[in-house]
Amino acid sequence: MLSVMESSSPRAEIPDAAAARAALDGVADARARVADRITIPWWYHVGLGAAIAFALVSMSLRFASFGVPLLTLVVLGLGWAVKRSTGISFDPYTATPTARRLSVAWALAGLVVAAIGMYLEWGAEVRYAIAVGGVLIGVMTIVVGLRIDQAVQQDLRADHERAGL
Repeated sequence: MLSVMESSSPRAEIPDAAAARAALDGVADARARVADRITIPWWYHVGLGAAIAFALVSMSLRFASFGVPLLTLVVLGLGWAVKRSTGISFDPYTATPTARRLSVAWALAGLVVAAIGMYLEWGAEVRYAIAVGGVLIGVMTIVVGLRIDQAVQQDLRADHERAGL
């Protein structure tokens, strides 16, 4: 009679090296297919950059009560559109270590540019400084967003090579 901890089923066989290698190759192929599928469309980055620029320009033109809520709606709409067009939803900004580093650098640079623009416009009374900073942040958003996409794809494809697979 078998105890509760024992099983009457035969032990699973340990795969040979060729079967293990084939399984690992299958995982690598799946990662490459996922890397191709998770690319965020270019229009997402353009839309996000334009919305951020518009929100900051609206502050400079004194109609932030319209521009800032619109930014929220655009971000939500872009997220919905990307999920609908690609069939998946994920955060590329934190997906891999390289993407995280780029995202942190982008966020810090954006905060510095915005703070300088706000100081110049509200403290030193330089007209449209926030608008100029907003356009700069919008362009940075597009460029860095596209670079983050490339980094995520490269990191996902390279992970199996770094692991020795």
